[in-house]
Amino acid sequence: MKETKLTMDRRTALQTTIGAATLAVAGCLSNDPDDADFRIGAPWKPSRDPLDGGSQIRRLGITEALVGVDYDANPTPELATEWERLDEHRWEFALREDVTFHDGEPLNAAAAVESLRRTADTTAFTDVPIDTIEAVNEATVAVETETPFTPLPAHLSRNEAVLLSPEAIDGDGSITEPVSTGPFVFDRFQPGSELRAVRNDDYYGEQPEMETVRYEVIDDDQTRRMKLENGELEMARILLHEMVSALESTDGIDVYTPKIPRIRSLTFDTQSEPFDDDRVRRAVDHAIDRAAITEGILNGIDDPAVGPFSLELTEWANPNLETDLSDPDRARSLLSEAGWTTDGGGDVRSRDGEDLSVEVLTFDARSLPLIAEVLQDQLAAVGIDLNVTVMEYSAMVDRVGQNSFDIYLTSWGTLWYPDPDRLSDMFHSEAASLHHGYENERVDTLLEEARKLGDREARQERYHEVQSIVLEDAPITVLTNYSNVVATTNGVSGYEPHPTESRYGLESITLEES
Repeated sequence: MKETKLTMDRRTALQTTIGAATLAVAGCLSNDPDDADFRIGAPWKPSRDPLDGGSQIRRLGITEALVGVDYDANPTPELATEWERLDEHRWEFALREDVTFHDGEPLNAAAAVESLRRTADTTAFTDVPIDTIEAVNEATVAVETETPFTPLPAHLSRNEAVLLSPEAIDGDGSITEPVSTGPFVFDRFQPGSELRAVRNDDYYGEQPEMETVRYEVIDDDQTRRMKLENGELEMARILLHEMVSALESTDGIDVYTPKIPRIRSLTFDTQSEPFDDDRVRRAVDHAIDRAAITEGILNGIDDPAVGPFSLELTEWANPNLETDLSDPDRARSLLSEAGWTTDGGGDVRSRDGEDLSVEVLTFDARSLPLIAEVLQDQLAAVGIDLNVTVMEYSAMVDRVGQNSFDIYLTSWGTLWYPDPDRLSDMFHSEAASLHHGYENERVDTLLEEARKLGDREARQERYHEVQSIVLEDAPITVLTNYSNVVATTNGVSGYEPHPTESRYGLESITLEES
């Protein structure tokens, strides 16, 4: 069994790889947590294992995958220089030459296969129909799928699919240190608190200017802002929308509000009353004034939305969806058709002696509880009594996954991997991760066909139709698109926000001396 920490041989190899000068800096870093070249503050807790919340080590440039994501949110070569679909089931990926892992081990097909098999065997890839992964030769990896599966390259860009050195995978399959190929090398980790990395001087691609990076977990939004303004961070991420105006007027601070493929939405339990009736779901759709939410709660930074994809971000968005659903009179008419009336004279509609009183579950994540309160007022105007319950996120997920509910309010990444197959995660009757219980045979057929087709236009037609159908059936109600708020000190140049948040692009950043 392999040891659960770097052996002396591996440590020596790692030191040789990253260079003596960088190690000297890294040694100093271990004694002083504040002297890193570049300091990032964010609320998300990092993990060492790509299969257990490994998004931060990917974003920091520690790990890399066969496939990357470009700035148009499409799959692009990363550790694979190209790939080819040989037939409906078989794909081959050509590896970059002369790439080594951070421990000095070569990147070859055998190493890639071992890492990818670990990925394919996990629950994260349960719905990716990979059958076999094998080495064709030293520099080519073949992947065969059980069924024709066009979005395979996009799925191989996911954080779980990054390639790790065989020496980093312990005998029980666990990971102690993420030894990969990126421009930065994992240096030190304090769970729930901090992750530190040093420059990989043997990186095959663009060399970062900065020698060291420290990622600090800072849960409190105001604290992240304060540390940035005080010069304790070079970058603060996931700041509040209401901070933007003040930050923009602060000397020495640059502010970015990139649009990302994420939505805020309501999910209905379509299997229980009253939302087993699509007329009631559509009534909620029409009762909501999305512009009032984006202007009043989100400071006009985010846009109203009706579908899962934004036309500004991807051509997979259906351009023919109705853009403004707000119509309270239509909402009242639909509720009356469904038998919910105000015949009793009260403000809340009723049917068969029961009030139309429903509960929305959400969690305390910045704007969501405030949005729920606005929805409370907007739905009251058409006769729906909405009660708001704010829970811990994990408790909410457990609740909606195990029991009937009315509605839950959350945010959802719609291009978490760069392919509209993500709609299967949202709406397929058997594959959906959203807990709506929605079943539509036509939607299932379209999603299954689109996975198999190689022609992009034919896939696009099917995904556009799916978006039209679910807008009408309303298993979810999309409220807004989503923008991140990121601020840096103005000595930071070259930062370009990535549209899918898959990387921070630290290797392109330059730092001006203060």
